[in-house]
Amino acid sequence: MRFLIIDDDETVHMYLTQLLSPYARCEAVFNGTEALDIFKKAVEDNDPFDTVFMDILMPEMDGHAATKKLRDFEVQLGIEGPDEFKLVMITCLNDTKNVSQAFFKGYASCYIVKPFSKVRVLNELRENNIL
Repeated sequence: MRFLIIDDDETVHMYLTQLLSPYARCEAVFNGTEALDIFKKAVEDNDPFDTVFMDILMPEMDGHAATKKLRDFEVQLGIEGPDEFKLVMITCLNDTKNVSQAFFKGYASCYIVKPFSKVRVLNELRENNIL
């Protein structure tokens, strides 16, 4: 498996990479613009990401906008159903609007509120058939 971590906090990159590297190859970027570039390259190289971990509050492009662009890119390529990447939102935002947008517009599999623990992350991923 291959995971993409998109967060503007390097400590989140280090934490999730250490936690998830036994399960998947992990790459991390700091914003939505970088995410689009690395995501497209992965698809072009026939080595797509299985799961994307997306923060919402980021510079340049927020997580909702980045998710929309990634989903639109999949639609353009005819990627659908089980071949779509799984989305795990990782954010400090816990309001109804952001949670709803993540699930109903971004098709998120999980919504994990920061700060998160190892147990919480792994349990969410297992419960949603990501691990």
